[in-house]
Amino acid sequence: MEENIEFTADAPVMEPAAPQGPSRSEMRRVFSRIGLGLCLGLLASQLAPSLLTVLFPTFDAQAHAFLVGGLCTGCFTLPVLLLLGRKLPAQQPARNPLRVGRFLALVCICYACMIVGNLVGIGVNLLLSPGSVDLVSDLASASGASLETVVAFVVLAPVFEELVFRKVLVDRVLPYGEWPAILFSGLTFGLFHGNLTQFFYAFLLGMILAFIYVRTGNILHTIGIHACINFLGGVLPILLPAATFLVMLVALAGLILFFLYRKQAHVEQNAVPGVGAAMFGNAGMILFLILSGLLMALVAIVMNHPELTTGLV
Repeated sequence: MEENIEFTADAPVMEPAAPQGPSRSEMRRVFSRIGLGLCLGLLASQLAPSLLTVLFPTFDAQAHAFLVGGLCTGCFTLPVLLLLGRKLPAQQPARNPLRVGRFLALVCICYACMIVGNLVGIGVNLLLSPGSVDLVSDLASASGASLETVVAFVVLAPVFEELVFRKVLVDRVLPYGEWPAILFSGLTFGLFHGNLTQFFYAFLLGMILAFIYVRTGNILHTIGIHACINFLGGVLPILLPAATFLVMLVALAGLILFFLYRKQAHVEQNAVPGVGAAMFGNAGMILFLILSGLLMALVAIVMNHPELTTGLV
């Protein structure tokens, strides 16, 4: 009797294909839409005071500059970015609790970094334009100590700026890595201010707030920190000039805490290849960089010629 013998061979095991990362064209599309939204928002914030002055001749644009700017960010820039980014991929950071003690420490650290960045901005302005006026301080003085100033600095600016530059922007850049999201949030936040005096501290502060949002996943934390910083730096000195010593103590404590906690700040090295080129190599961001650069140059010229500040917003 013949024995039937069957020869069988195991089928080769196919390894699952590695997931394909986003293409450069896809990333350019994301950053281009964001850049276009920022361009429109920056234009609106700069043109709105002048438009209000034309419509209402008695309107004091300088006295209400910060209120108008905050409303423009919340009522125009935020909706435009949400509209342009409604179909863009987004990733919300994982939520982690933030204890009260750590929150207060971060307020001190952020304020200290803001002071350092502000000194850098003032130094750069003095190097480029010796004897120039401080247009930002002039606008703050024109606003005066009022309920409107408190609302603009402590409510409108922290809420709307955090929603735009942390919630909307970080969520849409985070899929490409933590470093790109933090850097992009800080850079655009600095550029959006439209002047060199504020650029440096806003850039640094924006990166720190973006890092906090990435680590906590709770936008309320960064809104609260932002509100505390604006109160310490923009409201308290106007309401109570004698509190300058207290504010300096907060800044000193922040510097000490920064060096104590700096080694605990860890950012994942998970940037998608090509994200840097895609971030700036697109039409929307190029337009935003050009517009913000021209605005900074214009403000620098005005600051070097105080006679041009008459009636300037």
